[in-house]
This record gives sequence, C-alpha cells and structure tokens, in this order.
Amino acid sequence: MEKENRLLGERVSADRELIAQLIHEEVSANLQAEQLQMTKAFIEVVNNIRTDFVDLIGQSISNSYNIQEVYAKIQQWGEKTGDFFLENNRSLEDALAEVSLFRKHIGTVIKTEALHKKINIQILFDSMETFHSLLDYAAVSYTEAYTVSYRRKLNCARKEFLELSSPVVPVSDQIAILPLVGSIEMDRARYILEKTLLAANQLKITVLIVDLSGVVRVDSIVAEQIIKIIQSLKLVGIRSVLTGIRPEIAAMLIGIGVDLKDIEIGGSLKRVLHQMNVT
Repeated sequence: MEKENRLLGERVSADRELIAQLIHEEVSANLQAEQLQMTKAFIEVVNNIRTDFVDLIGQSISNSYNIQEVYAKIQQWGEKTGDFFLENNRSLEDALAEVSLFRKHIGTVIKTEALHKKINIQILFDSMETFHSLLDYAAVSYTEAYTVSYRRKLNCARKEFLELSSPVVPVSDQIAILPLVGSIEMDRARYILEKTLLAANQLKITVLIVDLSGVVRVDSIVAEQIIKIIQSLKLVGIRSVLTGIRPEIAAMLIGIGVDLKDIEIGGSLKRVLHQMNVT
C-alpha cells in the first residue's frame, strides 16, 4: 500500500495547479467582475496558498506511513494559514467552505489515478480514508489556529478599548476628570478602579470629578465598584465628586445601601467645574 499511496500522492502534487484553478473558478463564479478586479492581487495570493495546500496533501498521502511527521507539517500549515487569513479579514466560514471543494477535486484525481494504475479497490478505499483524515486534520488545525489568533486579537482590542474608555483627564494642576461613557460591566469597572488609582497618584491631584452623565447602564455590582473608587481615593487623600447622576443611578446606589450623604455629589460637570473656578 505504501507504493500505491506514493503514486496517488505524486499525482495529486503534479495536478496541484489544475486543482487550485478549479477551486478558484467555483469560488469566484458568483463574484462580480468589479470584485474580482479589486481583489485581484489577494486572489493571486490565495490561489498560491491553495496550490501549496494541494501539494502538501499530495506529499502527505505519499508519506502517510510517517504519520507523525505528516501531521506536524499539516499543523504548521494550519497555524501559518489561519493567521494569514485572519489578518486579511477573511472569515473562518469562507475558508472552511472550501474544504468540500478540496475534498471533491483531490478525491476525483485520486480515484482517476487509481483506475488508471489499476490499483486494488481495497487499497483505494484505504487511501481515500487516509486522504479524508488528512483533510479533516488540516481543517481542524486551521480552525484552531484561526480561533486562537482571533481570541488574541479580541483581547488586544479589548485592552485598547479599556485603556481608551477610562481616561483620567487633568483640567488643572490639582483637578482631574474621569468621564465614564457607555455600559460598565464588571471587568471594565475593576480596570477603571486600578487605572484611576494609578493615574491619580501619577498626576498628584487632590480632586477627581467622576462624571456619570454618559453612562448608559449600571447594575448593583458595578455601582459598588464606583463606590470603591471613591473610597480608595479617599484613603490616599483625594477628594472625589460625582457628577451627572441620573435618578435611576441614585436609586441604584441607595438600593445597595449607600448613604448618599457620605458621597460628595455635584450637579452637572459644567456646574462643578465652574464652582471650582476651572474654565
């Protein structure tokens, strides 16, 4: 069977450009001429990737007796290709949709070559099973690599969002503003607490105005985190003033047992800045 697999694998590798072209034609059949022209350079790169992948499958079939080495090479391909397509904003669904095309066209080449070489039907069945397992492993490797890279990209984007969404903005030598905007969930509230304490210490301010006028939603857990910010700042000698508190937020604070008399509350941010002679 080793000899037959080598013959079949060599035929797949020899027809790699033809197979890649057939897949390209099927994929691009529904694309408009303008789309094809706009993405011409990228399509050429993708077609080269298809050609290399077909060749990899061909080599893997030829060397299927050394399955560990074969799987290692396929995994390397999956990691490299998954990263590439994610960076170029190609969806995982689009890429996986091509698996069936590879299965169809490579399978056709294998069956045609087996008939041409008069390979025993049982050996052909075994070779096809090997081929399908290799293709499945390639799809899994690609998916895992794409998913890991996607999660990494999301984490980086979230980190950037958190850094941009919790700025402590100095308005004078002693006064700074923490404008909170949007919905504040638990992770963001904790991050704000940490960054605020660090920024307040670095800026050496004496007053921090926490403005809630842009906050869309606050639940009880997040409200507790806001109170923790105020309490923590008080421990290091920084006065905190809450501005932009809507009735529902005030009700939330009261609901979790916060005595509003213990918190310095201003009206609007503009009004508080005027009272502090900050223009």
